[in-house]
Amino acid sequence: MKKKKYLFLILGLIIIIFVSSCTSKNSIVSKEDSSEKTKEELKESKKEKQEKVMIEFKALISENKEPYQVIEFIDENIEKVSKKESVEMLEDFEKLQESYIDLYTDELSKENRQNILSQTYSNSEIDPNKIEEIKDDELKELVSKIVKGRYKLVEKEGSYCPVINYVSFKDYEKFLSDELKEYLNIKIIESEAPAILDGKIAITWDELGSRLIRIEKYLTKYEEGIKDEELTRLYSEYLLMYISGSKNTPIYNDENKKISKEILDAYKKMASNNKKTITGEIIREYSQLIEDNDYLVDDTVTSRLLEVYNEAIGRLEENK
Repeated sequence: MKKKKYLFLILGLIIIIFVSSCTSKNSIVSKEDSSEKTKEELKESKKEKQEKVMIEFKALISENKEPYQVIEFIDENIEKVSKKESVEMLEDFEKLQESYIDLYTDELSKENRQNILSQTYSNSEIDPNKIEEIKDDELKELVSKIVKGRYKLVEKEGSYCPVINYVSFKDYEKFLSDELKEYLNIKIIESEAPAILDGKIAITWDELGSRLIRIEKYLTKYEEGIKDEELTRLYSEYLLMYISGSKNTPIYNDENKKISKEILDAYKKMASNNKKTITGEIIREYSQLIEDNDYLVDDTVTSRLLEVYNEAIGRLEENK
């Protein structure tokens, strides 16, 4: 009898342990399921919020709101969206800025506004911290809107006009892709030190060559990139300046048509330092053409400029 009693006790304990174990496992599984469900719900909730932000943003763009209004929305919401959506936001914002440049330029040219600005500011760029010094209230409000819209007001050929302030985009670097960050750095360089001012090349040939190489590397690194067209255009402008100069900055001596020694040296230096680049190879061939022509930049050389330019652009397109 005692043996049977002990046997029943042992069986009972086994059953209790088994049931308890199953219950515990079910509880763990239940908690895991609940945790996964919560994660999914949070993920869905975050996605819905991102979609809502982008819908509101697209509405502002489609309504053609002014840049200062749109950037205010971006500042308030960029942390709520994904990196891809952040890039999209700033891409669309830049396009909006570009579309408003002519309108703002016309507004700044009305009545006596340019005279007021030139009398108020002695520098070539308007200090955004001194807008209050403008006595005309309407003009003050206009300038304030322009600056808030992430523009600079700089003097070009005697008139103040808006230029996109790419330095201000640095505020958003942590939200952007490497591709867009590199693009912005290229634009910042041009924005802060324009290659050409009032028809005169305003930077050294070494710097101009460096900018060409930088853009070439970007274009070959990011094939079919989001800023491919814009930077190909900028590369084209730089290349024309580099190989032909400008109206007020020729590459040769006016008296004898001999190429400037400084510029020829810059060509050779660039070609030597960038042998494995398309630009370096093209410039090596171009400088050799000039040397073979007794260093003269006459019709023999200038008649080949278009050919040199087209070869560079064509090879760049092929290597994207």
